[in-house]
Amino acid sequence: WAVDELVATGGTQAGAVWTFSTCLPIDDFESYTDEEGNRIYETWIDGWTNGTGSTVGYVQAPFAEQKIIHGGRQSMPLDYNNLQAPFYSEAQREFAPTQDWTTGGIQTLVLFVQGKAGNSPAPLYVTLQDSANRTGTVVHADAALVGTTKWIEWKIALSDFTGVNAARIKK
Repeated sequence: WAVDELVATGGTQAGAVWTFSTCLPIDDFESYTDEEGNRIYETWIDGWTNGTGSTVGYVQAPFAEQKIIHGGRQSMPLDYNNLQAPFYSEAQREFAPTQDWTTGGIQTLVLFVQGKAGNSPAPLYVTLQDSANRTGTVVHADAALVGTTKWIEWKIALSDFTGVNAARIKK
């Protein structure tokens, strides 16, 4: 887009062309409350249900993190324990109906991640599953990210989820 100036003597003085990007939120973390049926751990499935070493949210209200936030009023705390079987931790969200993550030409998934001081390096990954049950996984290049106390922006090209139809995301 551009801002053009209307000149007093008539005519137009062309302005510089600007660009901007939009985003399509995958999850509105602001919408979670402490009310049953709308708690963060009721949408994001963790180790209590999927058998991994993860815990989404806190055991007592408030269930979402309200002090360590990137923007808005809250974020999703994810605690993990990879030292016991099954030696990995996952939080999962299923979408019904499926979501089109390519709407408007979107090509990148952006996550903001903050670790905790003292965490040992561990792989951080995102797996997408489409409506045909095809999955693709992308692992962050820096395993030390889980020990970083600053918010880090992680941009992942949707094309990096090889074989997954980003227009039909199920999980």
